[in-house]
Amino acid sequence: MVPSKEGKVTVGFSNSFAGNAFRTQLVHELQDAVARHEDDVEELIVTDASNSVDKQLSDINDLLTRGVDILLIDAASETALNSAVQRAHAQGVLVVSFDNEVSSEHGIVVNVDQEEFGRIGGEWLAPQLQSGDTVVTLDGAAGNPVNDQRLAGAVAALEDAGITVEAGANTDWDQAQGQSAAADLLSAHPEVAGIYSQGGGTSLGAINAIEQRGSGLMPIPGEGYNGFLKKWKELKDSSGYQSIAPSNPPSLSVDALEVALRAVRGEDPGRTPAVELPVITQDTLEQYVRPDLPDAFFLPAEGPLRHLHAR
Repeated sequence: MVPSKEGKVTVGFSNSFAGNAFRTQLVHELQDAVARHEDDVEELIVTDASNSVDKQLSDINDLLTRGVDILLIDAASETALNSAVQRAHAQGVLVVSFDNEVSSEHGIVVNVDQEEFGRIGGEWLAPQLQSGDTVVTLDGAAGNPVNDQRLAGAVAALEDAGITVEAGANTDWDQAQGQSAAADLLSAHPEVAGIYSQGGGTSLGAINAIEQRGSGLMPIPGEGYNGFLKKWKELKDSSGYQSIAPSNPPSLSVDALEVALRAVRGEDPGRTPAVELPVITQDTLEQYVRPDLPDAFFLPAEGPLRHLHAR
């Protein structure tokens, strides 16, 4: 922990990239939360490393030079930023990593259990299939900590049930890339009985690809991505289609800010404060799906999110 601070603080957010709807919403939710904490936060400075570790190291150095009191990090690498985190700690800056976390012992980690996220999807998918069946996977970004943890959890659950992963493709959790990857994988592996997708946009893309092929739907877990939830509800109402959606909410940025503000005021939240992993099920789908909001919206969500209603 770092010494407690009085008065307003400056918050820096080093974002590894801002290239998809999830990250856009994550930043907006953080900005909304900062506005609600106007008595505590003097300024929020946001940087975008465009998925470059070197750029993120440079961004963090710049934020430290600008005198931030709190450094929030969504990391491009679990280990490559540790030297920068050490430098921040030595300067008395509180570091909180979230979503894609850093492994440094200095600072706080605010995250859902990403391996559990994958396990939930894999354990749901396995009983929809038979032992000996094969599946393909729609992954996130190669080398990304969240991608690796989710995939490990899902693969372990599938292998425990005798299901073999035939092939996979990186999609950056993007719907268009997911649709293209699903079409290619299904053409190359027509025998597969299911798809493990670790993103809601990619799950929607996979369903679209299957429908374009004119083949029968297959089981695909999703995520709390509104476009996927809308499609799931449509198919559930028309044919009883089933799925599940563990959710990595963009409001993790808000959780990280709240924990950081408590910590700089002298509270000890611990190194890894517990964060709930929401799971949308067949029975709770109606509570979460938002037909009135865009597809590119992640649920559950926090804050007024005026930018979304204004579209």
